[in-house]
Amino acid sequence: MRGHASQSIARLSEEQPISWREDDDSLAINKFKLDEVVVTATRTPKRLSQSPVITQVVTAQQIEDRGLSDIKSLLTQEIPGLVFNEVGFGTSINLQGLGGKHILFLVDGERMAGETGDNIDYQRLDLNNIERIEIVQGAASALYGSQAMGGVINIITRKQKKPFSVSVSAKWAQPYEQNFTDVDKDDRLRVYKRNADRPNLNTDITIGGKWRKWTGKSVLSYKSADAYRLFDTDSVVKYFPEYDYTLRQPRHTTPTLVSGYGGHNFTQTITYAPTEKLSFSAKGNLYAMNKYDLSLDNKYEHNADASGSVNTVYRLGDFSDLQVSLYVDNYNRYHALELLPGQKEHIYRHRLLQPRAQYTFRIGSKHALNAGVEYLYESLYADKFEAERYQERNQRSGSLYVQDDWSVTQRFSVVAGVRADYHNAYGFNISPKVAAIVKRFPFTFRFNYAAGYRSPNLKELYMNWDHLGMFMIYGNAALRPERNHYFSLSAEYVSEYLYAVATGYVNLFSDKIEGVWTNNQTELHYHNISSTTLAGANANVRVNLLKNLFVYTTVNYLHPRRTGGVRLNTQSMLTATTRAEYAFRIGKQHVVLNVSGTLLGAKKYSVLEKIRPNHTEVEAYYTARVQGYSLWNASATWRFSERTRLTLGVDNLFDYRAGIINFNTYTGPGRNAFAAVYWSL
Repeated sequence: MRGHASQSIARLSEEQPISWREDDDSLAINKFKLDEVVVTATRTPKRLSQSPVITQVVTAQQIEDRGLSDIKSLLTQEIPGLVFNEVGFGTSINLQGLGGKHILFLVDGERMAGETGDNIDYQRLDLNNIERIEIVQGAASALYGSQAMGGVINIITRKQKKPFSVSVSAKWAQPYEQNFTDVDKDDRLRVYKRNADRPNLNTDITIGGKWRKWTGKSVLSYKSADAYRLFDTDSVVKYFPEYDYTLRQPRHTTPTLVSGYGGHNFTQTITYAPTEKLSFSAKGNLYAMNKYDLSLDNKYEHNADASGSVNTVYRLGDFSDLQVSLYVDNYNRYHALELLPGQKEHIYRHRLLQPRAQYTFRIGSKHALNAGVEYLYESLYADKFEAERYQERNQRSGSLYVQDDWSVTQRFSVVAGVRADYHNAYGFNISPKVAAIVKRFPFTFRFNYAAGYRSPNLKELYMNWDHLGMFMIYGNAALRPERNHYFSLSAEYVSEYLYAVATGYVNLFSDKIEGVWTNNQTELHYHNISSTTLAGANANVRVNLLKNLFVYTTVNYLHPRRTGGVRLNTQSMLTATTRAEYAFRIGKQHVVLNVSGTLLGAKKYSVLEKIRPNHTEVEAYYTARVQGYSLWNASATWRFSERTRLTLGVDNLFDYRAGIINFNTYTGPGRNAFAAVYWSL
């Protein structure tokens, strides 16, 4: 949900709470935190244990108890199979074989502008202002439209609840790499050197309050980190089975450079409720972030964003709400000159405009319905559409959706909905969904079907870009939208000491959009390719071993996808996350110890390359192999009181580093210690 609308729906659920059957074990439900009210999966408030769509929730307390301040670290530790990599254009994400263009990130239900290489600017996501994160894997286009065909990650920010509050937090970590020491004030490159070695710091201050019919909150944060280098320690060996030919390359000695950064984020929210039935709210955000690399080219990347929304909620009755909102987001990127402050070149602008109206109501005690209409305008200004020229392209779409949440019996409920979209480039699209849940305590069974789609983005449609004279990328205005059919079936068991759920899923894609190399790999053209399938299974187990000791483990298996007998998917088949949490008291102090691990299995995939096995140049596939690895983190949090806490921890506990650095290996730093403090009034 978005803004104040989520508060309104939450009130709706509180006034008509979900009833538990007499044989429900409330102790088990509460112990494993299955009583959370979630909204992302169905857009109607559901207890986590009663949602027909499996939804993973990460709460603010879980984030605080581990001292986390980076969204990438959090999601990597929580979702098996999710990997972030630092690559040439920034950060890329991969989740169960799908990239950033198939995963929709939302903040309070609103999508974000500023994509690069199909990925958003993840530095905009500030963990210090998060109430909870709701993660839905699988197609969700029936509710959220294009790009939600692989999953939705909805970040829900904190709401002001107290008459007055002030809080301050700070996290300091070791520098990743100290590149320059004792920089002389007369050094011509002093600005460049200081930017490359910025402190590894994350701070914020929050002030909020309520006065009569007004509620307001201000959040100001600052974050920075230093740039670092990664070196290969192994050499690449390539075997081409078609020609029984082995090619051993010398170890690559040029380092991979990972940029540092420094910047601010300011968010202001205001709510005015003149009556119990009517409320107005506004939210504004200003973001500025500089990315500093280790190249002596007198350039750095400056990113700036201004976004805002206005919302109106009107309660028509005890169990109905009408919500109207308008959201805008304007993201810009510049090349700035490090040695000439104030001089910069505008190279990129991405704009979103989205008005929306939604009506939610109940019919008796069995039906909760919502119907909505929304419009999305998107424009992109860049140098990707015509050689050596900056141009702007845009696209527009309108949508209608309706959904019924039907409690058939106390043990069986169904959520069904459909969405109709009209896009100015490809016309109409229909996306249905149906989800069912059957409960017979201690067992729960869920079935999900959803049709997803993704409209071609502006680059895929109109791109005409020369990359430094090395190759060309061409868009295709005749592209059709990608479509998929997602099926999942799960079984869940819960008792006082054990929670376990196993899920199998199949994702059937058609008209998938891929870049195809032609003309001796000097041209890349976007095309719709034939159908492809992603399938897998995962298991989630939570155990309460002792009174205050919990162990969480999730394992995911992804069936490899092959195209023409060749495996092009670069995702690990087997991935897992595990975490042990132990809480105890020392006098009045509350202490929480956490140890977490992310495990990625070995993977192999095919790469096409030119070789000369018989003095004749040919193209052939070799199998690239990446060894499995694990990353471990440990932290200890002392809550001295409700208002004060201290966290000490270590990331990458065993100092893992990849032997070969590329898009498909680990690109993070080595072992890193940190300390975080929090104080509130």
